Amino acid sequence: MKRTLFAFLLVLVAYAGFRWGPAVFPGIERALGIDPATPTSPKPQPTPELAEQTLDLFEQFLAGEAGDRLMLGGNELSAVVRYALPGIIPRGISEPTVELKDGRVHLAARLAVESFPDLPHLERVIGFLPDTILMEIRGSLVPLDQSHLALLVDRLQAAKIPIPGRLIADVLEALGRDRPESLPDDAIEVPMPDGLRSVFVQRDSLVMLANEREGSQ
Repeated sequence: MKRTLFAFLLVLVAYAGFRWGPAVFPGIERALGIDPATPTSPKPQPTPELAEQTLDLFEQFLAGEAGDRLMLGGNELSAVVRYALPGIIPRGISEPTVELKDGRVHLAARLAVESFPDLPHLERVIGFLPDTILMEIRGSLVPLDQSHLALLVDRLQAAKIPIPGRLIADVLEALGRDRPESLPDDAIEVPMPDGLRSVFVQRDSLVMLANEREGSQ
């Protein structure tokens, strides 16, 4: 009975918003103690300052000054990729973003098509290619060897249009991927920094475990 009443109230509120709009909702918000003029907090953005703080924390972690386990979120990783690792981002790629969600890695960036001459074959998938396209990659991070991880790509989108699985390897090659023999066709090699024994994604964080240090139990 309570669920039915709640659903009925939702319908009434939705209709009131559609029919009378601003004349109704400010009164409802005031009755509920909500200040309609109060802005929501903006989503944190990657900044050079955050990149510097993240690298400082990482150095402390490797030096054994911040425990043996470090967890970083997508915002920190995005900041580091954008501002703290000059030369790691190839020419023609801008605004790289890292998001970690439900144990998966989501990468996004804007690509200047002219910087990747092998990409035009995507025209048969997404049609006319604009000067710049949004490229999105989703995958799982798994161990590859002692010094590398592999991001196994299970979804790739260009301009919000899914790319067929049979073309994923070709697109990754066109983006300049280095592919050792041990790397699967649909994967990206990810170097693992020295001093770490394990790296994995847990929910919305990248978890790094340090090598066992002398004197530790």
